[in-house]
Order: sequence, then structure tokens, then C-alpha cells
Amino acid sequence: MVEDTRRLVARLLGCSRPERIIFTLNATDALNMAIKGVLRPGDHVITSVLEHNSVSRPLNRLERDGIISLTRLPANAGHVIDPDDVARAIKPSTRLVALTHASNVTGTIQPVGTIGPTVRERGALFLVDASQTAGVVPIDVQRDSIDLLAFTGHKSLLGPTGTGGLVVGERVEITAWREGGTGGDSSSPVQ
Repeated sequence: MVEDTRRLVARLLGCSRPERIIFTLNATDALNMAIKGVLRPGDHVITSVLEHNSVSRPLNRLERDGIISLTRLPANAGHVIDPDDVARAIKPSTRLVALTHASNVTGTIQPVGTIGPTVRERGALFLVDASQTAGVVPIDVQRDSIDLLAFTGHKSLLGPTGTGGLVVGERVEITAWREGGTGGDSSSPVQ
């Protein structure tokens, strides 16, 4: 059942490799896994003023602790992040661009399909928080050059609370930030 669900979610989100989908406790867990799993000391991150606390709080903490530098892009009068602002904010040290697909406050859908290719061309990773949109707004991680996509199960996917996931693109290797359990390889001393 788990593998069937993984294949269905992969098809829904445009992920060609279902084994690259990680089921998590919820979207907050998935976002923390993505953020803390890819960032290293000295990295620069671009985000926006529209982000949910599940994105902004981990980033604020990493910035406060001196691990990353952070650029918060403003939204225009229509509550949209300008793709040109994202492009202008990217610097050589930019490792991650983390944006919501749609704000839980305004509902405005962000132009991730325009932003993603620019982020990829510049060598950064693109994390999209699809908590408000997965299952209701079409998303294609391959077409939109999305490297990491977090989603929750209890909203438009109509699953129970306490479920979520993370699509991990092939350009990404996430460092474990929580360890234990057996996973798929009980004989390995590390995860």
C-alpha cells in the first residue's frame, strides 16, 4: 500500500522516480528535512515575506545562529513574488531558494514554473512548499525545475492529519538530520 501510494503521489506531482518521495510526519517535518538537510555554513538562502512559519522559522534560526545569510524578497501589490527579483537576488553563495507555491494567507499562486528554471540555471536548489496546493493546483516537479517539494496529506490530498511528504529531486542529496529506526538497511551502522 505504501509503495502504491508513493507511485500515485509521484504521478500526481510529476516525479519520475517514486523512490525519491519521502513520507513524513507532516509538511513542517518535510520542510525542516529539506532546509536542514541541504544547507551548510556560509550558504545564502532566498525566501519571501509570504512564507509560512514552517519555512521562515527554520531559516530565521539558521540565520540567527550565523549559519546562513538570508534574503527575504517582498511581494508586489498582487501578493506575487517577481521572478526577476529572485534572479537578481541569486549570488554565487546561494544554495537554496525556498518559496511557497501559494500563501496560506493570501491564496496567491506563485509563478514557480518561471522561477524554477532560473534557479536551476544559476546552480541553486529550488524548494517549494506545496502545502496549500498539492492535489488542487497542478504541480510538475520536472517541468518546473523543482528540486525539493514539501506537501501535507491532510489538506487537498484528503489524507489524515499527521501525514506529509517530500519529493527529493535527483540533483539533491539530503544529510540526515534525524537518525534511528531501521529504514531499509538494518545492518548499516549509519542511516
